[in-house]
Amino acid sequence: MPLISVNEQGDNLFYEDTGAPAGASEPYTTFIVVHGTAFHGGVFRRLLPLAPRYRIRLVLVNRRDYPKSSPYTEDDIAKIRGNDAVAHDEHFVEQENVPKVSSDRKSGGVVLMAWSSGNGYTLPMLSYTDSIPADTREAIAPFLRSFMIFDAPRWILGLPTLEHGFDVLRDDSLTLEERARRFSEWVGAYYTHASLSSRDMNDLQLVADAGARTGTTLTMSADDERAVTCYDAVQRSEVAARTAAPEIYAERVRRALFDDTLAQYWPKCSVDVVWCEHSPWAIVDGVWGFERLRKKADEDGIKGRQLKVFMIPGANHFPHWDEPEKTMKFFAKVLGSLVSPKL
Repeated sequence: MPLISVNEQGDNLFYEDTGAPAGASEPYTTFIVVHGTAFHGGVFRRLLPLAPRYRIRLVLVNRRDYPKSSPYTEDDIAKIRGNDAVAHDEHFVEQENVPKVSSDRKSGGVVLMAWSSGNGYTLPMLSYTDSIPADTREAIAPFLRSFMIFDAPRWILGLPTLEHGFDVLRDDSLTLEERARRFSEWVGAYYTHASLSSRDMNDLQLVADAGARTGTTLTMSADDERAVTCYDAVQRSEVAARTAAPEIYAERVRRALFDDTLAQYWPKCSVDVVWCEHSPWAIVDGVWGFERLRKKADEDGIKGRQLKVFMIPGANHFPHWDEPEKTMKFFAKVLGSLVSPKL
């Protein structure tokens, strides 16, 4: 069972790995994926056979408290700050001898992507770079190419959650099974928003139309859903990790993306925001939030980290499950690995 150590106490993260692409003529890109709430790395498993076509080594990591990874202690939950992401990246590049970033930064290296609420666990790696030991920063630097923020909800930016969606996980009036059902149906639906550019919440669809495409989780068999979810982890650590004041999350994002002093660490590490056209309202509003912050930083003369935004057309929050070939090709394009894919 593949495990990576994340601390001296013996805690580990489980991961699935395609391994190095066979016959790649150029340095391959290592694409490390961190999952979101309830749905663990297994929900990305349909991408595994597709990644090598694009000289991509795909690594699916299960966060702490999820299957085969070490559980959190109560103290761990209180101080989640991206430590696991730092340790995993450092140990993985050492253990697996992955290629360094190429001089033109178009191949090789490691791209760390977090999906949905998983960004709350990876972004602190950039927020607190000044707290990472210098030797660890230096060890990671030749490998770290970029971060990808994939379909992140608005609470990641410190914007309050509203009654539609994520808050169902905190509704103690419901059984765990009922919370799981309602959350999975909400997050997996296809939404048709009146406008994707108005920046007006009134243009965002809160409840999917009855005639919309069937939601992802409603098309999963019971066995499929059990194989890619862990609602026990939601109760143990996900809800607890979100009890911090919104301003704490807002400050993490500011430090990670829009702080010129912190951007001097790993200065060439860029950030790509990728989102999906038919995702829940909280995702679309989250993208608007990133764009708002980028505009304000520009107005204030703050350069921070290079930030680009990409939308996957026609997709909902689970394109890696519903349309894996289209999704892998899109990721490869963002990573610059689409040229002459190995077919």
